[in-house]
Amino acid sequence: MEKEKKIKKTEVLRNIFLLEFESQVDLTSTFLRFQEHYESPEFRGKIFSLNEYKDWYTKLKGDFTYYTDWSGFNIPSYVLAPFYEGKFNPLSESEKQILELFRDVSQTFYIIGVYGMPDEKQMKHLLEHEIAHGLFYTEPTYKKKVLKILEKYNLEGLKDWLRSLGGYHEEVLLDEVHAFGLSGSKKLTVKIDESMRQELQTLFEEYIK
Repeated sequence: MEKEKKIKKTEVLRNIFLLEFESQVDLTSTFLRFQEHYESPEFRGKIFSLNEYKDWYTKLKGDFTYYTDWSGFNIPSYVLAPFYEGKFNPLSESEKQILELFRDVSQTFYIIGVYGMPDEKQMKHLLEHEIAHGLFYTEPTYKKKVLKILEKYNLEGLKDWLRSLGGYHEEVLLDEVHAFGLSGSKKLTVKIDESMRQELQTLFEEYIK
């Protein structure tokens, strides 16, 4: 039987909730179906089993490496609705834990998830990246200003790199461009325009004060 995971829940900004897990596997295995229902190029908006997802991901990558491929997660609150409605049954114990954590939260909100990394600098960038996603969803003026910044730059190289990862639906690409443009990533193989990064950083810092 799957044991209950230790999850620390904190409201880091208004209506943005951070969930902290002890390990990467705990984090990724818990968030998988929530995250991929939200942004997978194959499963966005669909109801699917863990095995169906594993089969697809294995064909895409050559092996099922999901639990070590990803370090941070982010989902808007509406993603939880079909899970509460029983459409994803049977749920894993950790999926049930997530639903219990937010059962009494009635307003629109955003969930971000990370695990306890020993590298403080890496953790700072990861949190910045995930909180930026939260702001993009919960703060309409922030989103509007981000889009105005992005429209000034050529984003095709970054979009193509994101598509190559196999984890992002076209609907979320601009949000991802914004978050990666802001925080960068060790995995990045394309150059981020420094002017764009600085503009995004200045805007982000205005909203987290």
